Amino acid sequence: MAELRILSAGVDTLHCSVRGELQDGLLVFLEALKQEAQHSKESQVVTWGEQSLSVALRPHGWRSYPFWASSPNIEVAIGAPAPFPPVFIQAHSAYLHSRGADQAAAEISEWLAANVTREEPVLGMSRLDLYCDLQGWTPVIEDFEKFHCRAVRRRTYSVPAYDQAHLRGRRASGFVFGGGDLMARCYDKTLELKVRGVEWPQALWVDWDQDQPVWRVEFQFRRRSLVSMGCSTPGEALAARRELWRYATQWLSLRTPAADSNRARWPEAPEWAAIRGAEIGSPTSPLVREMVQSADELRIIRGLVGYASSLAALGAAPGLGVALGRTAPGVSAYLESQGETFTDIVARKRRRRIEVAQGVQNTAAGGHLQPGERPTEARRAEGEVTVVTEAQVGLP
Repeated sequence: MAELRILSAGVDTLHCSVRGELQDGLLVFLEALKQEAQHSKESQVVTWGEQSLSVALRPHGWRSYPFWASSPNIEVAIGAPAPFPPVFIQAHSAYLHSRGADQAAAEISEWLAANVTREEPVLGMSRLDLYCDLQGWTPVIEDFEKFHCRAVRRRTYSVPAYDQAHLRGRRASGFVFGGGDLMARCYDKTLELKVRGVEWPQALWVDWDQDQPVWRVEFQFRRRSLVSMGCSTPGEALAARRELWRYATQWLSLRTPAADSNRARWPEAPEWAAIRGAEIGSPTSPLVREMVQSADELRIIRGLVGYASSLAALGAAPGLGVALGRTAPGVSAYLESQGETFTDIVARKRRRRIEVAQGVQNTAAGGHLQPGERPTEARRAEGEVTVVTEAQVGLP
């Protein structure tokens, strides 16, 4: 076995249900924003108070939730009827790795208490993903038969009895075991990042050999499995993440073939022993935010090059400057027909741009909505709630 190196290991996914009474007037407030979003066909950014994770309310809901708001930090759904939790929240992976999973969970709880629920919210775990990124172990398709998974063989959890192997070309790119309450994935992380065009996880990889693939071993725990192991809340789940990892790496294991016909009695492969011993922490890097922003800029530049080159192909001059210069009259005429200026659009998009990992900080508005206050009433004074819309007006 080549030297196996753990590059990064921690929490990749955190989904929580939220129990608690919603603040008075919140649903009316969100409905008015949603109608504005539907009218303008653009999400409406709302910044709640000094403890803020700014979100953009979408023109449509999500599943049983009529209101769905997004940011690079979180996804939050609000307003489901009983028996569903009134709020469901997901933390994005980049946010977890720029703030740290424990800090992110604390910030989310504070944000909910200040802006969404009347009292301290009760967060319940819905899903937790733990991972380990490593080099020095590159599985091949033949390794698929060397895995022993208790769920598939013994149905310890209510999961389908199936395994999956993913192939790209003639080499394995990933394996999936189990499903439902507990699922395991082993896959080529570098290949996945290349396909998705994402680079920020590389900022977390210690002693990374760029000439070799990075593989990820990942376990997805759903609510029922977490509750059965005493992890009902984010605090309990995060505190137990090392124990959860040890359990999962025994639930699934890689074995060294032996004469015994029972695969469960095969000895554990040395690669898996190293993976099982990985220290599941909360890796963070300030470069995550920078790399996400750089990726956004690169995507915009790629789009600009595509449109500019197509425009240049319509004329005789192939130069970038000439192509962009040709757009000025057409752009001016279009903006005039829309009743806007280019500066107006830039200002609006700048307001909409919500940076990754801004964390809990003071906003320009200052102050925050107190429990019981109605954001739709005339008491929506400056500093209580800031609603950013196209026309920069408050709600009626």
